Formats: sequence, C-alpha cells, structure tokens
Amino acid sequence: MKASVSRATLASNTEDDEKTLHLTLEEHHLLALHKAFLEEENGQLDMNKLQQLLNDIARLRFNPKEFEIMFLKMNTKRDGLVTWDEFISHLILGFKHQEIIAEFQDLDPPIAKPPRILKSNHRHPISRIIFCPTMKPDRSVNFSDGSYMTCSKDGFINYWSLDLSLERTVQSKCPDLKVADTWVTDMVCLPDVSVVCTASSERDLRFYDTSARKFDLRVIFISLDYAVCTMYYVIASTAEEESMLILGDMGGNVKIILFNSVARGPFKSKLDEPLVRVRYESVAKGVIPGFRAVEFKRIHTDWVLQVSYYPALSMIASCAACPKASVQMRDINETKGIYIYRINKGAYCFAFAEGIHLMATGSPDCLVRVWNPFVPRRPSIVFPGHHAGIIGVVFQDGAKILCSLSKDKCIKVWDVAAQTCLQTYTGLPSELGEHTELTFLYNPDSRQLLIGSVMIATLHLCPTQSGEHTDGNTHCSAISVLLYNPLFQVILTCGLDSFIIVWDPWKGRRMSVVKEAHTRTLHGEVIPVEITAATFDPGYQLLLTGAHDGSLKTWNFNTGTCLRNMKIENNCEVTGVVWIKGRILAIGWNRHVTEFADSGGYAGPGGAFSKDWETNHTEDVLCATARVPQTLVTSSYSGELVMWQLETGQAYKCFNVAHPKERIKLQYKKDKRREKRKSNHPDVSVARRLLGRGGYGARHSEVAKGLALPSVQPSVGASGPSAHTEQLDHTKTPRRLTVVFMPKTSTPAKGLPVRAMLFLNTRPMAPNVGTLLVSLENGLIQVWSHHVSGGFITSFSAIHKGGDYVVSMCSDETNEFLFTGTTNGYIKTWLIKDFALPDADKIHVCMPIYRLIFPFLWKDLFEGKAKRANRGQLKPRLLNCYRGHRMLVSAMAYIDKPKILVTASADFSARLWSLGGRYLGTLGTFKKWKPLDPETPPGPEFAYTIPPDICRIHSATTYKVMMGGAVTRRLTQKQLALMAERELVITDFTRGVYGKRLEEPILGNYFHMPKRTSQRHEFHLDTSFSYIPVYQHMIRPPPQEIVPPKEPEDFKDKGFQKKRVVIPAYGPVCKIFIH
Repeated sequence: MKASVSRATLASNTEDDEKTLHLTLEEHHLLALHKAFLEEENGQLDMNKLQQLLNDIARLRFNPKEFEIMFLKMNTKRDGLVTWDEFISHLILGFKHQEIIAEFQDLDPPIAKPPRILKSNHRHPISRIIFCPTMKPDRSVNFSDGSYMTCSKDGFINYWSLDLSLERTVQSKCPDLKVADTWVTDMVCLPDVSVVCTASSERDLRFYDTSARKFDLRVIFISLDYAVCTMYYVIASTAEEESMLILGDMGGNVKIILFNSVARGPFKSKLDEPLVRVRYESVAKGVIPGFRAVEFKRIHTDWVLQVSYYPALSMIASCAACPKASVQMRDINETKGIYIYRINKGAYCFAFAEGIHLMATGSPDCLVRVWNPFVPRRPSIVFPGHHAGIIGVVFQDGAKILCSLSKDKCIKVWDVAAQTCLQTYTGLPSELGEHTELTFLYNPDSRQLLIGSVMIATLHLCPTQSGEHTDGNTHCSAISVLLYNPLFQVILTCGLDSFIIVWDPWKGRRMSVVKEAHTRTLHGEVIPVEITAATFDPGYQLLLTGAHDGSLKTWNFNTGTCLRNMKIENNCEVTGVVWIKGRILAIGWNRHVTEFADSGGYAGPGGAFSKDWETNHTEDVLCATARVPQTLVTSSYSGELVMWQLETGQAYKCFNVAHPKERIKLQYKKDKRREKRKSNHPDVSVARRLLGRGGYGARHSEVAKGLALPSVQPSVGASGPSAHTEQLDHTKTPRRLTVVFMPKTSTPAKGLPVRAMLFLNTRPMAPNVGTLLVSLENGLIQVWSHHVSGGFITSFSAIHKGGDYVVSMCSDETNEFLFTGTTNGYIKTWLIKDFALPDADKIHVCMPIYRLIFPFLWKDLFEGKAKRANRGQLKPRLLNCYRGHRMLVSAMAYIDKPKILVTASADFSARLWSLGGRYLGTLGTFKKWKPLDPETPPGPEFAYTIPPDICRIHSATTYKVMMGGAVTRRLTQKQLALMAERELVITDFTRGVYGKRLEEPILGNYFHMPKRTSQRHEFHLDTSFSYIPVYQHMIRPPPQEIVPPKEPEDFKDKGFQKKRVVIPAYGPVCKIFIH
C-alpha cells in the first residue's frame, strides 16, 4: 500500500522537492556545494554523488525515483553527469517557474481581435468622443449605463447606444450667425444638470438642455478672451459641494467655472427667460448669480491640449506642447503648491492612476513617460518605440498595463512593472483616415477602446473572459501539436502562435512557456512562424519542432533552451518529424524525407549535414508515422502511400489509397540532376489549412458539396473481409427515422488525400494483421499491414456527417481502443482489439463491462446519428461519440494509468476527458482547477461539468455522454403546471377532506346496498383551508310567454274547459285543457 501511494504522488512530490530545493538552499549551502564541485576531477557529479552531497550539506533527502527525474532535468547534456552551471541553472529556473504562474493571462495578446469599423455619420472627421452617463440618485455614474456622443467641427452631434447603434443627431449652432457656422472645438457632458456644453471658435460656450431628449440652447457665455480648445467636467460628490467645469484655451490659460448642481442649479429652465446670454467677463467678476470663476492665466506658452482633475490630490492638471511647463498640477486655492513637469517638446496628453499615484504622459518626441506625481524632476520610466507623436495614453488594471496611441495609428501596450512592450498593434485600417486627427475614448467597464476620425473603430483591450461562455483558452491561436511525456508526466502543446507550453495536467498549471519559438525577419520586423510538427527524442528528454517555413529546432523543454537549428528547405512546411536513436527525419512539402544526425554531426556524403532520401511522391507529403525500428510510412495529398525501411532509407512498397489493391511499382533509380521541386502551395497559410478555409480545406469543401468533378470508382469496398458499400447501404431497409446521408466513396481525379496515420505498435508484423490505420478525406479509415507481403486489409467509416473526416488518431498502450477526432469536433472511441486480426473471432469481448464504462452504449428511445450511421457496421464497434470542441480536433493523446484522453483543437483549447467521455477541464482555464491523480482514474465523486461553449451546441447524445447517462428530462410549462396540480390534489387527500380511509375487508364476502335516509344531511364547512370557496347558482332568465297556436274547431264542439297555467321552469308557457 505504501508503494502504491508513493507512485500515485510521484509527480506532485517531485515538484514539491524541486520547490524545496531552490527555496531551501541558502548562501552557505551553495558555497559548500560549489567547493565540492570544484574538488571533483572534471567538476562533474553523477546522480548518486549529488544526492549524497545534498544530504550531507543541506540535510535534504529525496525518494530515489523522484531524484532521478530531477537529475534528468538538470542533466541537459544527457551524459549522466551534472556540472555546477547545470545545477545552478536548475535552481534559477525554479524561481522562473514561479513567475510563470503570475503571467497566467499574458499568453493572449492584449489586442487579439481585429477592429470593428463603423460609419461615423458625420460629414467631417470626428473631433471628440465622450460618454454621457445616466446620473443615479446617489450621484454616482458608471460606463454601463449611458450613451456615447461624437462631435465633428461643423457642430453635428450623434448619440450612440452602448452597442454603437445610432440613436439621434443634433446640432450645435451659434444663434448670432445666420450664414456660416463656426467650428466646434470641444464638447463635454454635465450629467448632474442634464446639460451638454460645446466650445467653438467664436470664443463662446453653449450649454444645451438635454432633459427629456431635448437639445435646446439654455445658457451661452460669449466674449471669452480666447477660444476654448479642451474641457473637463468634475461632478460634485455631495449636493453641498460645487461642480467644476475646467477649461483650457488657446492662450495657455486654465479657467474653472463652479456652480451648485442642486435642482439643476443655474441651468434650471425659466418661462420668462428661455435663453440666458452672459458675457464671460461678468461671470469672472461674480456678477452672475449661481456661477463662480477661477482663472490661472498664462501658465502655458502654447495651446492647452488637455485638462483633467486628480481627485486623490484634489488638483487640476493641464498640458501643452511647450517645454517650460509641459504639464502642470495645482489645486484651486493654490495652497498645496505647484508641480511642473518639463519635457523638451512638451506633452500632448496625460493620464493618472489614482491607486498607486502614477502619471503617464505622451509627447511629440515619440516617448511615453511614467512619472511619480510627487517627483516632477525626472520620469520614473521611459518607453521608446513609437514613430510619431503620442496623442493618447490609458492606464488599465490598476496601472499594470499602459496603452498608448500615436498619430500614425499605432497602438502599443506596455507592462509597467516589467517595463516591456507587450504588443505593437498596427491593425487600424486606412479607412479610419490617412491625414486626419484621431480622438479616442476608453470604456473601463467593457474594456473597449473607441477611436474616431473619418470612421469609428472599436478595439477590445485585454478583454476579460466570462465563465458563462467559456472555460478559457490554452493558446492564443489554433493548437497544432499535443504530446504527453511519460517520463516527466507533463503535457506539451505547440500552436500556430509559435508557443511551446509545458503543462502539469494534475494541478492544471503552466510550467514553462517558450514564446516565438520559430521566427522569421521581414523588413526588419520579427514575425513568429507557425509550429506544424513536433516529437520527443527516444529518451523523452528533448523536443524537436518543425515550422511552416521549413525550419527545425531541438529544445530542452524543461529549461526552454534551443539547442540546435536545422532547415529542410526555404518556405517548405514541415508536416512530420520522427526522432529515432541517432537520426532525425523530417518530411514536408518538399515531397521527400530529409535526414539529420541528432548529434549535430555529418549525416550525408561529402560532409553534408543532411541527407535527402529518394523522392517517390508527386504531391506534397501531408503526414508521416514510424514504427521503430522497422518502417516509416509517408502519405501525400494525392493519396500516395509509401513505406520505407528505417534502417536503409529505401522504399519497399508504394500504393494509392484510392486503389488500395493495386500496388505501384517503384523505380530504384537515382537522378543526380534532380532539382528541388518547390511546393505547389507555398502561399497557403497553415492556419487557413488547419481551419479548413482555403488551400487543402477548400479542396475538401468541393468534395463535401458534391461538385461535378471527374471521378473514378475506387476499389476500397470491392473486396476484403468487410465490404464498405454493404455497411453503408441504408436504402435496403427503410425506416421511419431520418436517414444519415454519407458521402459517396467515389474519389475525384485529383486523388484522395490522407489526413492522419497511426501505427498499432503492440500488434505483430504479419501479412494478415492490420498494423497501420490511414484516415482519408472521404471519412474512411483504411487498415493496412506494413509487412513486405502485406497490404490493404479492410476499411470502415468513422463519421456520421457528410463532409466530415478524421484528422487525428491515438490509441492506448495495449491497442484496445482507438480514439479519433474529426473536423467537426467529434471525438469517437472504437473497440479494435478484435478488429483486423486473423483470430479475431477467438477474442472474447464482454460488452456488459463496456456498457458500464460508456453510457453511449445504453439504449435510447430515439437513436442519434452516430448510432444510425454505424448500425450496419459490425466491426470495429463504436463505443463512444460526443462533441468535445467547436472546431476540428487537431491532436490527441491518451494517458493510460489515469485513463484520461487529452484533445487539442483549432478553437485554441486543449481539454481532458475521462475514458467514458466526461469533461475534466481545459488547460489554461481561469477557473479553479480540480486536482487529478496521475495513477488513478477520476471516480464518480469528481465534479464533472460540461464545457460552456458546448452547452449551446451539443446534441442529445453528447449531453447523455457528458452527464454520464443521467439525463434529466426537460418538462414544458404545461407539464410542470399539471405536476403542480397533481401534487395539490394529493395534499388535499391527505388532509381527509373526503373522509377516512377504507377498512378491511374492503370488498367483503357480499355486497350491501346502503340504506336510504330521508332526513337532510348536515354539512360542515372545512376551515382547514386558508379560504372558503363560495359557489353561486346559475342565473335563470325570466320566463317568456309564447303565443299559443290557434285552437282547432273540434275542441270547441267537444265542450272542453280551458284554464291557463304558467309553469315556472325552462320551456314555453303551455295551456292545459280540462274536460
């Protein structure tokens, strides 16, 4: 029992020991260890000596297996000996891994999505964007309740909703000018008095009443000394305080207009005075009641470009493009002193971070400066990098992030603490304006940046993720490679964002990150290159990656160090890499295998570092797989399947998957004049190809849509143990359920591309044993034998939707299960232990055990598409099917001991699933991770959930699988009301309203009629209810007399007496004749 517990906690204990190692060793320990290293002959220690040394000096004891894993991480040279440099580097990396956890949200670029462009509905460029909030009774405002306002120089003002839909348009005009209008220089909103103020080149201020959706000019200040070019409004925190309107004009003056906003203050409408016209000189002297003015004259020598208020210090700030007083801060009473910040070319803009007292300025010298407001002599941080003047700066997340916008429409995002540039965004389109001024507004609630000019652009700056819609992303782009390392028990992912990330799946944390693993330089700019293939070395200590540009790199993924650079060919994508002992094989769009020596030495004749194998493909090689030490198999876009001897590098068999029974003869002739043929698709992006948009994906879409292409009839199902055409023929037995129409098995003349291949390594190499699985673009998976005398064995359909196909496959250690991932995001589990084997009938399969594991096998009232599509397919048995991703499943890996399946997708996520299909978590999630045991499968006590993005699109089958078979039935409103009514009736019965229960014997030996009683029954009202029901008799209409018919003459002769009787009942009045 103790041994099993130790194995179960091996991975977690190793990490704890490493943490203890770099945190426990102190300076005197390191000095003693360094001395011990120097005393050795070569300055190197083996594993046993190092373990003993740590025990003697620092009293650290380790489990032998745990220390072996730690030693392998230290030994980067893989020679069994650790130097002092390797040891100390391992300790430094321990501290680095702690910082990586703090960088959890830094993988996604701050601006990840392209901007949204809207028409401005202005004739002229937008000069100002502001937010008009809705004032609450407690005098608080926020950016989630209100509207945006845009203004152009001709005075037209547009109101926009929060989702930027146009609401209405108004205009600010000078009432004194009848022919031509003046330019509006700035606009500000006064929400506590429902007023919008505009400033114009006529040196006036216009206050418009906006209550009840009006826009009426209420007050106008005329004859200012200079035209106002910038404004800022401060809302009073209490009703007793005064609100402030801060003005900055073209003469370098700063003016403050103060007023009390209770009951709209001086802006309250009066019947006898619809328009108040006031000279500013009267306001400055205090003659006008309700207004008070404070002026700071000539504090700048140029136009005031921005004014603001710093509430933490109760100071007014202003900036101008003048070197002597670029930025000034002072209080309104001038009792706290004046802070002057001098910049050589002045300042265009500034912003405050109130919590930690920081100020950022943007200048025409292309520098962003971060100041301590109390130290105006020099800035604390200077960020260079812009190539034009900075016109806007914004703090975010408590001054952790700083965003700057320059005149050339370049946005830079800075990490203030690390003093680094996180992103340089140049994606603003030219439609925004080539030579026009820019204005911007930042909404801290929606984290949206609005930029206005000729048009309006919106960008999301560091957007936050909602747990109701997603569990988070693993990468910033589509994931192309997913590998599991059984030595260190970690998961490694590579993506099209050129990131290499090592994950601890048991604690859900990121261990190490390599950013921009592959890069290229274009016009002096470093551009990341997509990683398209990767594999581990035979000892699982190093990593080999291949990229879209043909480059290859070997890495020590524990330290993030690149050990070697290689290349197969320029602009030639690497689609497959194989690392065997002493050799590295790379395959790509150059249509042949390139061999390298893993030690960095010579691999080819004449001292060449690489050796090219024979070219037996006529199209680009899409995938490759190897079974060491026997065979390497490569497949191309045209469907060519070539098998190579790993030892000699010679091809020994060649087929075409469209005609698997026909073997292609190989020509063993070496053409010395062979030119390197470039790919036919050098410009096709791997991202577009992975997402199925253009390139190869476009060819697939033609097949899916059923275009009229010249085709040939393959012999896939013509012969063999299982005829595919018979398995998919659903027209023989018509059913009432809907029919799943599958794609035809015909192939276009271009060939049938191979999308994935997998070797079943535990199966013997025999002619009649299926050891190779090949996935085709028509949805079939072919089974081949790689024996010299073997070939095609059989095939089966692995899809249930037309146009879908398998792009990734994996299996367990015993090859009992086959896991497939399709382009539509479906994950399927197949039972293959009795499939494509000569003695398959002798293998016992206990289906009740699998029904306990896979709820998919449980009987359904209505079968889903997956079951109906595989109804006639006996083998392999479909054990599970569910949709795990919104986009294609690009890679898969299975961890045998905990029975966990890991899938990666083009939707930027890598997810963990149980064997039965229950969702465990997403790597990189922002939610709390549920710990997993590396030795034990998750049990029923695990808190299983459903991915939020799958909740909106899942089918009944997917829901049943992810719920473990416990499907809750959703009732309609009518059914719920009926159930509530039944519960009420049952409750009434229990209260004894209808008497006591029947006594035994209920029927008796014979039946007795109850005795009749003529007396009246006594009724008692039941007062146990909260109310007494009262019933009203039906109201009868009054009787109406009906005109009787004429009497027959015979009655008169007989002498009958006639008497009239009215019967008070329903029916006509009748006459009764009495003789």
